[in-house]
Amino acid sequence: MTATPKLRRRTSILGAVLVAALSATFSVAPAQAVSDVASAKPAVVKVTYAALGDSYAAGVGGGDYLDLCLTSPNGYAALLAGDPGGVHADLRGCTGATTDTVMATQLAGLDQRTKTVTLTVGANDLGVGALGQYCLTHTSEECLAALQFALGALETIATDLDETLAAIRDVAPKATVYVTGYPLLFEPSTDPRFIAVNQGVQLLNDLIEASVAAAGSGFVYVDIEQVFAGHGIGAADPWILAPPDVEAFHPNPAGYAAYAEAIRAAG
Repeated sequence: MTATPKLRRRTSILGAVLVAALSATFSVAPAQAVSDVASAKPAVVKVTYAALGDSYAAGVGGGDYLDLCLTSPNGYAALLAGDPGGVHADLRGCTGATTDTVMATQLAGLDQRTKTVTLTVGANDLGVGALGQYCLTHTSEECLAALQFALGALETIATDLDETLAAIRDVAPKATVYVTGYPLLFEPSTDPRFIAVNQGVQLLNDLIEASVAAAGSGFVYVDIEQVFAGHGIGAADPWILAPPDVEAFHPNPAGYAAYAEAIRAAG
Protein backbone atom coordinates (compact mmCIF):
# COMPACT_ATOMS: atom_id res chain seq x y z
CA MET A 1 0.00 0.00 0.00
CA THR A 2 1.25 3.46 -0.85
CA ALA A 3 1.69 5.66 2.22
CA THR A 4 -0.76 8.54 2.61
CA PRO A 5 0.67 12.09 2.33
CA LYS A 6 0.10 12.54 6.06
CA LEU A 7 1.99 9.34 6.84
CA ARG A 8 4.88 10.24 4.53
CA ARG A 9 5.05 13.77 5.94
CA ARG A 10 5.07 12.65 9.55
CA THR A 11 7.63 9.92 8.86
CA SER A 12 9.83 12.52 7.19
CA ILE A 13 9.61 14.83 10.19
CA LEU A 14 10.49 12.01 12.55
CA GLY A 15 13.39 10.95 10.38
CA ALA A 16 14.89 14.41 10.64
CA VAL A 17 14.98 14.37 14.42
CA LEU A 18 15.75 10.73 15.22
CA VAL A 19 19.26 9.59 15.98
CA ALA A 20 21.14 6.86 14.10
CA ALA A 21 19.56 3.43 13.73
CA LEU A 22 19.99 0.85 16.44
CA SER A 23 22.82 -1.61 16.25
CA ALA A 24 22.12 -4.95 14.61
CA THR A 25 22.06 -6.68 17.96
CA PHE A 26 19.06 -4.69 19.26
CA SER A 27 15.51 -5.72 18.48
CA VAL A 28 12.14 -4.48 19.64
CA ALA A 29 10.03 -7.42 20.76
CA PRO A 30 6.23 -7.43 20.42
CA ALA A 31 4.33 -5.80 23.28
CA GLN A 32 3.27 -9.24 24.39
CA ALA A 33 4.86 -12.26 22.77
CA VAL A 34 2.46 -14.24 20.60
CA SER A 35 1.80 -17.59 22.22
CA ASP A 36 -0.54 -20.54 22.00
CA VAL A 37 -3.22 -18.68 23.94
CA ALA A 38 -3.79 -16.52 20.87
CA SER A 39 -5.54 -19.48 19.26
CA ALA A 40 -7.08 -20.93 22.41
CA LYS A 41 -10.72 -20.03 21.73
CA PRO A 42 -12.98 -22.47 19.90
CA ALA A 43 -15.21 -20.93 17.24
CA VAL A 44 -18.96 -20.92 17.75
CA VAL A 45 -21.26 -22.24 15.04
CA LYS A 46 -23.09 -18.99 14.27
CA VAL A 47 -21.49 -15.58 14.74
CA THR A 48 -23.55 -12.40 14.40
CA TYR A 49 -20.99 -10.20 16.17
CA ALA A 50 -17.29 -11.09 16.13
CA ALA A 51 -14.70 -9.20 18.18
CA LEU A 52 -11.26 -9.75 16.68
CA GLY A 53 -7.78 -8.59 17.57
CA ASP A 54 -5.24 -8.27 20.31
CA SER A 55 -5.20 -7.60 24.06
CA TYR A 56 -7.14 -4.37 23.58
CA ALA A 57 -9.86 -6.36 21.83
CA ALA A 58 -9.78 -8.92 24.66
CA GLY A 59 -9.99 -6.25 27.37
CA VAL A 60 -6.64 -6.62 29.14
CA GLY A 61 -6.64 -4.08 31.94
CA GLY A 62 -10.35 -4.59 32.56
CA GLY A 63 -9.92 -7.37 35.14
CA ASP A 64 -12.12 -10.37 36.06
CA TYR A 65 -10.62 -12.43 33.24
CA LEU A 66 -12.60 -15.27 31.75
CA ASP A 67 -9.93 -17.29 29.93
CA LEU A 68 -6.27 -17.60 28.93
CA CYS A 69 -6.71 -14.88 26.31
CA LEU A 70 -7.51 -12.51 29.20
CA THR A 71 -10.97 -11.70 27.92
CA SER A 72 -12.55 -9.24 30.33
CA PRO A 73 -16.29 -8.67 30.87
CA ASN A 74 -15.28 -5.02 31.24
CA GLY A 75 -13.59 -4.85 27.83
CA TYR A 76 -15.21 -2.95 24.99
CA ALA A 77 -16.12 -6.14 23.10
CA ALA A 78 -17.98 -7.62 26.05
CA LEU A 79 -19.77 -4.32 26.61
CA LEU A 80 -20.90 -4.20 22.99
CA ALA A 81 -21.97 -7.84 23.10
CA GLY A 82 -24.18 -6.96 26.07
CA ASP A 83 -26.07 -4.24 24.21
CA PRO A 84 -29.81 -4.78 23.73
CA GLY A 85 -30.40 -7.08 20.81
CA GLY A 86 -26.90 -8.49 20.92
CA VAL A 87 -26.99 -12.19 20.01
CA HIS A 88 -24.52 -14.82 18.91
CA ALA A 89 -21.45 -12.81 19.94
CA ASP A 90 -18.02 -14.41 19.80
CA LEU A 91 -15.24 -12.55 21.63
CA ARG A 92 -12.07 -13.73 19.95
CA GLY A 93 -9.61 -10.97 20.86
CA CYS A 94 -6.57 -12.50 22.50
CA THR A 95 -3.49 -11.22 24.27
CA GLY A 96 -0.44 -11.30 22.02
CA ALA A 97 -2.39 -11.43 18.76
CA THR A 98 -1.00 -9.85 15.60
CA THR A 99 -2.45 -9.42 12.13
CA ASP A 100 -1.15 -12.89 11.29
CA THR A 101 -2.91 -14.33 14.33
CA VAL A 102 -6.22 -12.78 13.33
CA MET A 103 -6.04 -14.28 9.85
CA ALA A 104 -4.82 -17.66 11.05
CA THR A 105 -7.02 -18.29 14.09
CA GLN A 106 -9.84 -15.78 14.54
CA LEU A 107 -11.89 -15.90 11.33
CA ALA A 108 -13.32 -19.42 11.49
CA GLY A 109 -17.12 -19.46 11.61
CA LEU A 110 -17.65 -15.96 10.26
CA ASP A 111 -19.96 -16.00 7.24
CA GLN A 112 -22.72 -14.10 5.48
CA ARG A 113 -24.78 -14.12 8.68
CA THR A 114 -22.12 -12.08 10.50
CA LYS A 115 -23.46 -8.53 10.75
CA THR A 116 -20.85 -6.75 12.87
CA VAL A 117 -17.10 -7.15 13.35
CA THR A 118 -14.82 -5.09 15.56
CA LEU A 119 -11.06 -5.21 15.13
CA THR A 120 -8.17 -3.78 17.12
CA VAL A 121 -4.79 -4.99 15.91
CA GLY A 122 -1.36 -3.71 14.94
CA ALA A 123 0.21 -2.70 18.25
CA ASN A 124 1.95 -6.04 18.67
CA ASP A 125 3.12 -5.97 15.05
CA LEU A 126 4.84 -2.63 15.75
CA GLY A 127 5.92 -3.46 19.31
CA VAL A 128 4.25 -0.47 20.95
CA GLY A 129 4.29 -1.92 24.46
CA ALA A 130 7.94 -2.89 24.22
CA LEU A 131 8.75 0.58 22.92
CA GLY A 132 6.96 2.16 25.88
CA GLN A 133 8.76 0.00 28.41
CA TYR A 134 12.12 0.57 26.73
CA CYS A 135 11.71 4.32 26.60
CA LEU A 136 10.80 4.58 30.27
CA THR A 137 14.03 2.84 31.29
CA HIS A 138 16.49 4.35 28.78
CA THR A 139 17.76 7.73 27.67
CA SER A 140 15.96 9.99 25.23
CA GLU A 141 18.55 9.22 22.56
CA GLU A 142 18.13 5.48 23.01
CA CYS A 143 14.34 5.84 22.99
CA LEU A 144 14.37 7.80 19.72
CA ALA A 145 16.63 5.20 18.16
CA ALA A 146 14.24 2.46 19.27
CA LEU A 147 11.37 4.34 17.66
CA GLN A 148 13.29 4.62 14.41
CA PHE A 149 13.99 0.90 14.51
CA ALA A 150 10.29 0.10 15.12
CA LEU A 151 9.17 2.36 12.29
CA GLY A 152 11.07 0.13 9.89
CA ALA A 153 8.18 -2.33 10.20
CA LEU A 154 5.50 0.10 8.99
CA GLU A 155 5.53 -0.95 5.36
CA THR A 156 5.14 -4.61 6.29
CA ILE A 157 2.38 -3.80 8.78
CA ALA A 158 0.51 -1.83 6.10
CA THR A 159 0.54 -4.85 3.80
CA ASP A 160 -0.52 -7.17 6.62
CA LEU A 161 -3.40 -4.89 7.60
CA ASP A 162 -4.62 -4.75 4.01
CA GLU A 163 -4.54 -8.54 3.83
CA THR A 164 -6.34 -8.87 7.17
CA LEU A 165 -9.18 -6.58 6.12
CA ALA A 166 -9.50 -8.40 2.80
CA ALA A 167 -9.66 -11.73 4.62
CA ILE A 168 -12.42 -10.45 6.89
CA ARG A 169 -14.42 -9.26 3.88
CA ASP A 170 -13.98 -12.64 2.19
CA VAL A 171 -15.43 -14.59 5.11
CA ALA A 172 -18.03 -12.02 6.26
CA PRO A 173 -19.17 -10.25 3.07
CA LYS A 174 -22.20 -8.57 4.66
CA ALA A 175 -20.60 -7.37 7.89
CA THR A 176 -19.90 -3.81 8.92
CA VAL A 177 -16.33 -3.85 10.20
CA TYR A 178 -15.33 -1.28 12.82
CA VAL A 179 -11.55 -0.98 12.97
CA THR A 180 -10.25 1.00 15.93
CA GLY A 181 -7.07 2.90 16.46
CA TYR A 182 -5.18 3.13 19.75
CA PRO A 183 -5.02 5.90 22.35
CA LEU A 184 -1.92 8.01 22.79
CA LEU A 185 -0.35 6.47 25.87
CA PHE A 186 1.00 9.62 27.52
CA GLU A 187 -0.45 13.02 28.22
CA PRO A 188 1.26 15.87 26.31
CA SER A 189 4.75 16.32 27.73
CA THR A 190 8.08 17.95 27.03
CA ASP A 191 9.85 14.66 27.72
CA PRO A 192 11.23 13.46 24.35
CA ARG A 193 10.65 9.85 25.36
CA PHE A 194 6.91 10.32 25.89
CA ILE A 195 6.68 12.35 22.69
CA ALA A 196 8.43 9.54 20.79
CA VAL A 197 6.07 6.83 22.04
CA ASN A 198 3.02 8.93 21.23
CA GLN A 199 4.39 9.63 17.75
CA GLY A 200 4.80 5.90 17.19
CA VAL A 201 1.16 5.34 18.11
CA GLN A 202 0.09 8.22 15.86
CA LEU A 203 1.93 6.70 12.92
CA LEU A 204 0.31 3.33 13.55
CA ASN A 205 -3.12 4.96 13.74
CA ASP A 206 -2.49 6.83 10.49
CA LEU A 207 -1.57 3.55 8.85
CA ILE A 208 -4.66 1.76 10.19
CA GLU A 209 -6.90 4.61 9.03
CA ALA A 210 -5.37 4.50 5.55
CA SER A 211 -5.91 0.74 5.30
CA VAL A 212 -9.54 1.11 6.34
CA ALA A 213 -10.10 3.84 3.74
CA ALA A 214 -8.55 1.65 1.04
CA ALA A 215 -10.71 -1.32 2.05
CA GLY A 216 -13.82 0.52 0.86
CA SER A 217 -17.49 0.13 1.68
CA GLY A 218 -18.42 -1.59 4.90
CA PHE A 219 -15.24 -0.65 6.78
CA VAL A 220 -15.31 2.13 9.39
CA TYR A 221 -12.30 3.60 11.15
CA VAL A 222 -12.90 4.54 14.80
CA ASP A 223 -10.55 7.29 16.00
CA ILE A 224 -9.58 6.72 19.62
CA GLU A 225 -6.95 9.43 20.03
CA GLN A 226 -9.46 12.22 20.63
CA VAL A 227 -11.64 10.00 22.81
CA PHE A 228 -8.75 9.51 25.25
CA ALA A 229 -7.50 13.11 25.12
CA GLY A 230 -6.93 14.22 28.70
CA HIS A 231 -6.93 10.63 29.99
CA GLY A 232 -3.47 9.32 29.13
CA ILE A 233 -0.75 8.30 31.57
CA GLY A 234 0.04 11.35 33.67
CA ALA A 235 -3.51 12.77 33.56
CA ALA A 236 -5.56 13.55 36.65
CA ASP A 237 -8.08 10.94 35.49
CA PRO A 238 -6.07 8.37 33.50
CA TRP A 239 -7.82 5.69 31.47
CA ILE A 240 -4.55 3.86 30.73
CA LEU A 241 -2.67 1.77 33.26
CA ALA A 242 0.86 2.95 33.97
CA PRO A 243 4.03 1.01 34.86
CA PRO A 244 4.86 -0.80 37.05
CA ASP A 245 1.40 -2.35 36.68
CA VAL A 246 1.82 -5.68 34.85
CA GLU A 247 -0.97 -4.61 32.49
CA ALA A 248 0.62 -1.23 31.78
CA PHE A 249 -0.29 0.56 28.54
CA HIS A 250 -3.75 -1.00 28.44
CA PRO A 251 -7.02 0.81 29.22
CA ASN A 252 -8.79 0.45 32.54
CA PRO A 253 -12.57 -0.21 32.67
CA ALA A 254 -13.34 3.49 32.18
CA GLY A 255 -11.16 3.47 29.06
CA TYR A 256 -12.91 0.43 27.65
CA ALA A 257 -16.29 2.02 28.31
CA ALA A 258 -15.07 4.99 26.25
CA TYR A 259 -13.94 2.62 23.49
CA ALA A 260 -17.38 1.02 23.39
CA GLU A 261 -19.09 4.41 23.20
CA ALA A 262 -16.85 5.49 20.33
CA ILE A 263 -17.71 2.35 18.36
CA ARG A 264 -21.42 2.80 19.04
CA ALA A 265 -21.20 6.42 17.89
CA ALA A 266 -19.54 5.30 14.64
CA GLY A 267 -22.39 2.92 13.88
